[in-house]
Amino acid sequence: MMQGYELLTSIAPNNLRLRAREMLEMGWSRRDYPMIRLEQEIPWALRDSAQRSWNFYIHCWDMLDVLLASYSAEQQPELLTLCVRTALDWSTRYGDGASAKEDTPFAWYDMAVGMRAYRLAYLLDAAREIGILSAQEDELLWQALQAHQAYLADDDNIAFHNNHGYYQVAGQLAMGRRFSAQSPLMAQAHAQGEERLRVMLEQQFAADGVHREHSPDYHRMVYDTLSGLIGSGLVEDSALVELSERVEQALAWFVLPNRRLVNFGDSDYRDVARTAKQADQKWRTQGMRWQTSAGAIGKNPGVGLKRFEQGGYFVYRQPAAEFTEQAAYLAQTAAFHSRTHKHADDLSFFWYDRGSEVLVDAGRYGYLGKTEQNSELWLDGHWYSDPKRVYCESTRAHNCLEFDGKNYPRKGIKPYGVALGRSLELPCGLVAMETECRHFKGNRHARLLLLMPGQWLIVFDWFHDNQNKPHDVRQWFHLAEDWQLEAQKDGYQAVSDKTGQRLQIAALLPGCAASRAYRGESEPLMQGWWSPAERQLLPNSAFCYEQAAAVSGSFATLFSFAEGIAVDTARSRVKASGRQIQLRWQDQHGTHRLEVGRPADGELGVKYSKQSDAGGDSSPVGPRRSKAVATRFRRIQSRFLSMFKV
Repeated sequence: MMQGYELLTSIAPNNLRLRAREMLEMGWSRRDYPMIRLEQEIPWALRDSAQRSWNFYIHCWDMLDVLLASYSAEQQPELLTLCVRTALDWSTRYGDGASAKEDTPFAWYDMAVGMRAYRLAYLLDAAREIGILSAQEDELLWQALQAHQAYLADDDNIAFHNNHGYYQVAGQLAMGRRFSAQSPLMAQAHAQGEERLRVMLEQQFAADGVHREHSPDYHRMVYDTLSGLIGSGLVEDSALVELSERVEQALAWFVLPNRRLVNFGDSDYRDVARTAKQADQKWRTQGMRWQTSAGAIGKNPGVGLKRFEQGGYFVYRQPAAEFTEQAAYLAQTAAFHSRTHKHADDLSFFWYDRGSEVLVDAGRYGYLGKTEQNSELWLDGHWYSDPKRVYCESTRAHNCLEFDGKNYPRKGIKPYGVALGRSLELPCGLVAMETECRHFKGNRHARLLLLMPGQWLIVFDWFHDNQNKPHDVRQWFHLAEDWQLEAQKDGYQAVSDKTGQRLQIAALLPGCAASRAYRGESEPLMQGWWSPAERQLLPNSAFCYEQAAAVSGSFATLFSFAEGIAVDTARSRVKASGRQIQLRWQDQHGTHRLEVGRPADGELGVKYSKQSDAGGDSSPVGPRRSKAVATRFRRIQSRFLSMFKV
């Protein structure tokens, strides 16, 4: 019996009949690109650089995916006939295996070849089974498939360094298995694909299950294909199946309380919400079922602070007895594994609280306009030249520290790997995440995020240039699109149009000048935008605190849901080394005292208390440390406390 279609994309099997009927009636579309009807001429040629992504999907035969899967499930000949018509048209034009054609660069583009290979293989196999091909048509499609085999057999054509190679190998594996009994070359393709897949999965995913391309959405996409390979019987290795479970378990931590993916790097702000039935069908782990179904099925994947030591992320989810959109969520990216999908976003973060997004990441916008080699953009690490794409990759588009208006370097430097530092959780709920890396040649940068869920967030940054060069430094922040920002004396007030929440923003340390508010600006530079999906750019409010001509310095910015913020400037201070921090402020709830010790060696220490206006400490906590090695902390406790006798 013929092997069924390998459904390697994220299409839900129970939606196939509906999706196929919609395609027959309306045509195929991808996002907001033009509609294509398969009975009409297919726009194979690339006519506009703004349609690069669309042309890529066309040459992947993405428009055949639903029809082939639906035919495999229900054996409706008209579906296969329509697909064969498209395949013959493509094969006549491009099937000789030429590496490039004048009218499009995507006919034999690396990832497109892999995606198309298994679709062509199934189509040919199915068409032969029901006898709808003439001898000439059969030969045309078989020659095209052999051209795919030859292309994928050559290591020089395989993108081993990124996810494109993974999709090439997935296609090779499925194509080779289908025809291995009929062709020695296809049998070789199957064996080669099995070996390559093991190597690539180990390269692309860290041991903790995180995809190394700096993007939760690519993590999801690559996992979908891996899950499809397992479901199709193409992967039976128990070690790879176990890895796939770790990958899905890790993905659950990047789902926000509103069931969207954190859009770090080249990620859309993707909605992954599912009904209980859909979640049960799609996901294999209890954690993703819980997250995507809003707790209707499955099991909570975990709460509190999660450290992805090899992947390079901190993720915190506020504990709650049941699934709730009101839970606080804080995630930070702290890795540079390679240039693949890497934005100039070192140590940026995303904050969700009180039922909505507060501080957001830029998104990806899209892959539009190729940069010219040795151009200024190319040397700055940009693969694409569209100004909106360039902005979304830039340091100033993220919640980052920016030096002299430059992007963090990505080209011509060695990736630093993971920049996670120490972390802790206190019984009162306070969470601390420490990260540190170097920018440019000698610029040290340490960041400390301190979150009291549902109440406030403090972003502390310390920097020092080891070459004693002064810098103009900006601490950038980007609010979600529904927040309206108003500058006030030495700070800001923000109000959410969606929830009505009010946020007070203040600098806790002296010497930091507050910028004006930016929103949806294009001149002289783009600022105040975020991209939730491909080719979408929406205005949002952005601002920064600034220091001029500084060799070293510190920022400590408070975001509070309380009213009446007043900073105690006489008692808020930080030592020049950034190792000891003392912060005080007042609000409607009383006086807050926060002391932090960041010794060069040893544990991170935090002491926090809040004294109400009526007197007495309402929430004294600390000093506390990371959960491990409690006995060691007691030995250094007296030394830690002496740091604050200033």
